[in-house]
Amino acid sequence: MQKLAPGIATVLAGALALACATSQERDPGAVAAAYAAAGNYAEATREIDLAVRAQPQNAKLRRQAADIHAKAGDPDRAIEHLELVVNQISPTDAVAWIQLGDLERGRENTPDAYVAYRRASELAPDDIRAVSGLALTADALGFKDEAEAAYARWSEIEGKLRREGP
Repeated sequence: MQKLAPGIATVLAGALALACATSQERDPGAVAAAYAAAGNYAEATREIDLAVRAQPQNAKLRRQAADIHAKAGDPDRAIEHLELVVNQISPTDAVAWIQLGDLERGRENTPDAYVAYRRASELAPDDIRAVSGLALTADALGFKDEAEAAYARWSEIEGKLRREGP
């Protein structure tokens, strides 16, 4: 193996350090994601909370924090993150509304899930998660006409997805 000149080794080490720092700056939730992927939710929640504290107005980080807290068994904390997104940071974030609907439906809070899915389907009328959530929650609440319309839309979206393929 060939030995590098001291100057080149220093430049190479600096470049590697910069590359690592740059990737962390691009994805401040990367460490939390790695812990979550390994199933270590105690460390994942700690890391995502640190990332959110550093960037409290970052909607993507808040959605990631909600996902991690939900998987860690803390749906209340997950909902807090999402409510900040939809009420203050990015009210038009359809993904956050869908996540909120999913969490509320999981807690059997159908009225709040319905509100979230309804808003998500207004923001993203072609998103199958928003439309299917709306159909199911409207049906559960007895909103027959709205449920039928949402089921029909859900069917249209599924047909389009089948035609387009993966």
